[in-house]
Amino acid sequence: MRIIINDANILIDLVQLDLMNEFIQLELDLKTTDFVYEELNDEQKKVVAAFVESGDIEIIVTAEDVDLNSIVSILTSSSGLSFEDCSVLHYASKLNGILLSGDGKLRKQALANGITVCGILFIFDQLLLNNLITFENAIIRIQLLYDINPRLPGHSKDERISRWILNQHVT
Repeated sequence: MRIIINDANILIDLVQLDLMNEFIQLELDLKTTDFVYEELNDEQKKVVAAFVESGDIEIIVTAEDVDLNSIVSILTSSSGLSFEDCSVLHYASKLNGILLSGDGKLRKQALANGITVCGILFIFDQLLLNNLITFENAIIRIQLLYDINPRLPGHSKDERISRWILNQHVT
């Protein structure tokens, strides 16, 4: 089971899209950091906390000085990353995990560090591959996602919707 380190924007999008129940059914070892968890608003924390309590998501608590020093080192050597971004970057590297994030600067830094990075569209693909949502539901939710977050690349959405419609007619 591959370790997945979640950035706040992924968790926020999944909560807003009401896809957390489906997300946790993926065969992934889901984690986030205590710093990212604190970025969530009260409603988002409440949703995520339920999955933490059930053991479906682990919050990594930064208690060791070596981890904190590494996060600070990343922060001082990077340009434009937040402390929270640096925490997920650190743990993705330390645990050899996949970083889930839609943050452009964080994604660029992670890739430069040799860390595998995926975003919200990867999650949609995985939910469909594992039959956790239907093509129709995926199309509705991705449209909602782009209404909520118009900064996402439109061509990626259009390409996926076209592919999903084709796959829906094939199956």
